[in-house]
Amino acid sequence: MDALTEVLKAVQLHSTVHCRSELSAPWGIRVDPMKDASFHVVTRGSCWLEVDGMEKPIPLAGGDLIVLPMGIGHTLRDALDSTVVTLPELLANRPCQGQLSLSYGGGGVPATVLCGRASFAQRETNPLLLALPPLIHIKGEEGPVEWLDTTLQFIACESSISRPGAEMMIAHLSSILFIQAVRAYITSLDEHEGGWLRALVDPQISLALGLIHQKPEEPWTVKSLAQKVNLSRSAFAARFKALVGESPVQYLSRWRMHKAVRLLHSSDMNLSAIATLIGYESEAAFSRAFKRLLGQSPGEYRRFKA
Repeated sequence: MDALTEVLKAVQLHSTVHCRSELSAPWGIRVDPMKDASFHVVTRGSCWLEVDGMEKPIPLAGGDLIVLPMGIGHTLRDALDSTVVTLPELLANRPCQGQLSLSYGGGGVPATVLCGRASFAQRETNPLLLALPPLIHIKGEEGPVEWLDTTLQFIACESSISRPGAEMMIAHLSSILFIQAVRAYITSLDEHEGGWLRALVDPQISLALGLIHQKPEEPWTVKSLAQKVNLSRSAFAARFKALVGESPVQYLSRWRMHKAVRLLHSSDMNLSAIATLIGYESEAAFSRAFKRLLGQSPGEYRRFKA
């Protein structure tokens, strides 16, 4: 299993589409900051995106997909001086009709925007979410994105006709949108940017990440991982640190904590059992590592998150 697949499994991605918005100028939609990621696809027309903390508005055109992994507040509107309403207000006052379709605006130039969100588990310890940028923008003008067109066609089909299981189908399809956006972003990275994401396409380092992800309980060392990926100890350590941003041992500890957080959330296993499962010889060693990374003991974390 490749490293990205393992991380996507661990992140427990759940996506949904709020609505397919049939808009007409003037119109404006405000999406306030949220803990989940937001995504939008412009399937017809054009609009402006204004992201909190970013100075310049971004023009969007038909075929563009944007993802805001950190849930930063943002505004979509046909013109920069158009009045806006919040997305919850829009959904409350003009409930989606038929399935996901929603109409809003002043009757002018039309645009269609698909709006959705994606939630994740254990955001604070997942390397994917820590590595993603505030905004991913895939431009339709750079050429047709076949996977995007195909996925949108499936979503349109499921949302236009009432069928058993349609809600689950749309949720899975919207998750595909998010995953494909991440993959497209990774492939667009230059050689010297992207950090952990760039490491996913490095043959040796991605293999090492996969080994850590799949078997965190193993007593991995720089030497043992280097042997597995056919690099010298020094070359492996240097390349890993350059791409991932931390040493293999530090990354192993972080991934073990990610697995621990998941177990603390989803099981009633005692701390000693969790420590053994993720590769610590004692509960005390596990507790020290957990507190060093997350600032509280495993027991405190479990009580706080319960």
